[in-house]
Amino acid sequence: MLSSYPKIKFLVNKKKELETYIGFLHDSKFHENKREMDWAFYIPHPKLMRLRNKKFSSRDKIKIVKKYIDEYYCEKDSKAVKRILLVTEKQWTKKENLFFALVNNIFHHHPWPKGKYIAYGTIWGMYPRFLKDKTFLFPLDRKNKREASIIIAHEMLHFIFYDYVFNKFQKYKKHEYDFKMWHISEIFNVIIQNSPEWVKFFGQKTDPYPEHRRHIRKLKKAWINTNNVDEWFLTATKYLENQIL
Repeated sequence: MLSSYPKIKFLVNKKKELETYIGFLHDSKFHENKREMDWAFYIPHPKLMRLRNKKFSSRDKIKIVKKYIDEYYCEKDSKAVKRILLVTEKQWTKKENLFFALVNNIFHHHPWPKGKYIAYGTIWGMYPRFLKDKTFLFPLDRKNKREASIIIAHEMLHFIFYDYVFNKFQKYKKHEYDFKMWHISEIFNVIIQNSPEWVKFFGQKTDPYPEHRRHIRKLKKAWINTNNVDEWFLTATKYLENQIL
């Protein structure tokens, strides 16, 4: 029954916008994420490009970005933002029944994990998902009207994939597997979302991370041959052990 599926709330939250930037900034202290910083913040918002300069402290950057967010939303008509949220929600409502049916076929009616299921509209250029509370970001400004629904489906697919895998293969809950799980989940999503059935429904393919392209070609064949999440996951983990990512 549809009532057993999560109902997504669509919101905008300036605090979430700032938290997203801070999260990326925090990650930059532990690994190189210049590409992601550019994609998420600096390329879509050229006024922030100066923050790439190392002369700015983290505190300075956060202060500048907070001011930028406040000014951006002050200039943007709140009615226009609400209208985008409403349109996005309506578009998703038209698609959710078939989306959940497609997911059920893949995961054999595995129950959806509990969570908030909030989609936060964002001005940023990347759309992180948060497994712990089942929230994620989607683009407020978009030229392609299909993009929001594709991103929503992408993040929702992450939630069910992780929950399914963690239930079947519990050792992968350990933090030592976080990076590997990220790669596998992104590759899985692209294979599923770019399958003929999904493309026909959503009207558009999803773009993979550049470093995943050659692995997708290999692992797509494994999915076609098995069409089984358990078998595919074991094949993917074994295959990626010998790959440089």
